[in-house]
Amino acid sequence: MEISLVIGYISLLFIIGSFIAKLADRIGIPDIPLLLITGLLIGPVLGLISPIYAQTIFSFVGTIGLIILLLVGAFEMRWIVLKRVLKTVLKLDTIGLVISLLISGIIFSFIYALPFTNPIGFIYGAVNCATDPATLIPIFSKSDVDPKIAVTLEAESVFNDPLGIVATTLTLSSLGLSKSVNPILDFVMLAFGGLALGYIGGKIFEFVVSKDEFGEYIAPLGVGSAMALWFFGEDVAPHFLGYGLSGYMAVAIMGLYIGNVVTKKPKNSKDMHKMAEFCTDLSSLTRILIFVFLGASISLPLLKSFGIYGLLCAIGTLFIARPIGVFIATAIPPVSSLKERIYFALEGPRGVVPAALAAMIYTNIMHNPGIIPHSITQYMPPEMIAGSILVATFATIFLSVIVEASWAYPLANKLFK
Repeated sequence: MEISLVIGYISLLFIIGSFIAKLADRIGIPDIPLLLITGLLIGPVLGLISPIYAQTIFSFVGTIGLIILLLVGAFEMRWIVLKRVLKTVLKLDTIGLVISLLISGIIFSFIYALPFTNPIGFIYGAVNCATDPATLIPIFSKSDVDPKIAVTLEAESVFNDPLGIVATTLTLSSLGLSKSVNPILDFVMLAFGGLALGYIGGKIFEFVVSKDEFGEYIAPLGVGSAMALWFFGEDVAPHFLGYGLSGYMAVAIMGLYIGNVVTKKPKNSKDMHKMAEFCTDLSSLTRILIFVFLGASISLPLLKSFGIYGLLCAIGTLFIARPIGVFIATAIPPVSSLKERIYFALEGPRGVVPAALAAMIYTNIMHNPGIIPHSITQYMPPEMIAGSILVATFATIFLSVIVEASWAYPLANKLFK
């Protein structure tokens, strides 16, 4: 892809996205649904951006954008509030997530008339079991939703990425598309390794900024440090340790440490204020790119072939699987209030991580169709497996962001005020 073409696309989307975001602000709704619809229009509908180009750019923009959004969201998350909701977060990220995965897989298999033991449905469930901080953080940053509720859902979305990734890796091994030997150890290394890496990164950052004021250079130092942590965990660590460390988890923990430890030191308060302002502005840019390119990355032929089935899968995941998982998980003592459980059940949008996983699966299957066992392809050919999972994931992301971002404020007002 030519650099000039990429710059042209990005410039166009920044300009259009600015007007769209301003329009959303003026009419009093979240900008994310409008950005997604814009991407859908300029991509598959009008053909202004090729889906192949959009997917290529999204794979880069989505990763960078999620790093920045995680850093900003965790930076603004107060530990004193997080401690109050940690038990709920852990239940949602384990029991709730696994139940949602299983039920989503069963729904997918039912819709496509597959045996319930066939792993294809559970691959879809694994890809879509993790909620999305890139959607939730912007929603709650502009609302007056109870901080306890907002932090619960933000923390759930930040910390369930490793389990979603490991669950996807485990289910892909049944198709021969993953070389995972010990998924449990994978999860331990991803989650706890990411925690340790983030804490170390936060301590190093604290040590560096304690030596001198960085002024206007504090923002690139912070963002660069977050990207370096992600790179080390996702790319460097596997070569030395044999296992990856969750770079996303590390970024979140580093942001949490900086926001709750470094900002409290009088010497660093001025620098931290500048960093917060810069990262907030940068997150607006990345949010525009993430959701417009996400909308533009789906091809019209695939949408026509699997759109109806994908929409049914999405409805089942969002309005059956997620609520059941949440209600079972939060029924374990200490039990959350009924209003909180309803809000948690109806506010779990999907986004960047499912999109990246689905795109990766689609590419791998299309490039290696012969590797999938006959016991699986006798029910569904490889091309159909790839397309159905990709479109169902897009439908889940699209519907969840459109609906749940739109009703986040009114639903909270209805339940809690």
